[in-house]
Amino acid sequence: MRGDLGLLWLGNIGLFVLRMGMDELFKQNLLRLRQPPSPATFGEALLGQVSWAQNNIPKKLPSKREVAQFSEKAQVMESLERYAQEKLGENPASVIKISGGEIGLKPEPVWEGVPAYNNFAELSKDLTLEDKILELCLKSKAPDKVRIMFVSESFRSYEEFQAELKDGFINQLLPAFTFKTAELFSRMLLAMKLTEDEVLIYPTTISDSDISTEVMKVAGFYRPEIIVTLGANATHKILKGQERLALVHGQFFNRKIENIGTFIVVPLFHPSIIENNQNMKKTAWADMQKIMLHLKKL
Repeated sequence: MRGDLGLLWLGNIGLFVLRMGMDELFKQNLLRLRQPPSPATFGEALLGQVSWAQNNIPKKLPSKREVAQFSEKAQVMESLERYAQEKLGENPASVIKISGGEIGLKPEPVWEGVPAYNNFAELSKDLTLEDKILELCLKSKAPDKVRIMFVSESFRSYEEFQAELKDGFINQLLPAFTFKTAELFSRMLLAMKLTEDEVLIYPTTISDSDISTEVMKVAGFYRPEIIVTLGANATHKILKGQERLALVHGQFFNRKIENIGTFIVVPLFHPSIIENNQNMKKTAWADMQKIMLHLKKL
């Protein structure tokens, strides 16, 4: 009888110890689950733990056609476009005469009168930016290494951002953005897997003067694979049109510099707009991935 009690007592001790062990294990697992997971991708590091930043777009973009609402006008325009493409396919410069008018392909704008430069010293003489800013943003760049050129709407004067200068690549972004926006943009570049040597930035406006021609001078010298316009004003000036940014962002356009070559232009929303807008961050991330895919960074 006493032996049975002893076994029962030992059994209770074992059960008590087992329960203590399970309780401790439960507490540890609970604490672990409460800790935020580490970012698995550059997108998560930039944009946070959101589902659309966790997955990259596929290597091959599926060809999807937007389903448009039926309308007689849309049908007529689509039929007319097909007819024009068939008739003008062999000679895009020709014009089709029809009753009440004529049909022709609208030529893409061409940048004319942009000279070719042999070296940076020649180029810098034709640019209006302050020497300190030119040295900060362009002098260290090499034409055979620049892959992407960002075009901002304007630059600040050197005195405006001089006190904000730190170490690193952010210094080259401060002429175009406030310090907070420059920090965001530097994270965007990191997320796009771009290095300092592969990127340069130039404005379309300085002191209320339009210097968009200088953008194309810089592009013609450094030969970037893609020119990315940031914001509506920069987009309108480089594309030479009045397209709504909401309709053309993330799309690829060709713009030719006469006697130099044709460049790809991709409009994006300005970083200052997406800073505190989660929906805009999602849109910007999708556009950025298209550029990454083209540059084989994805």
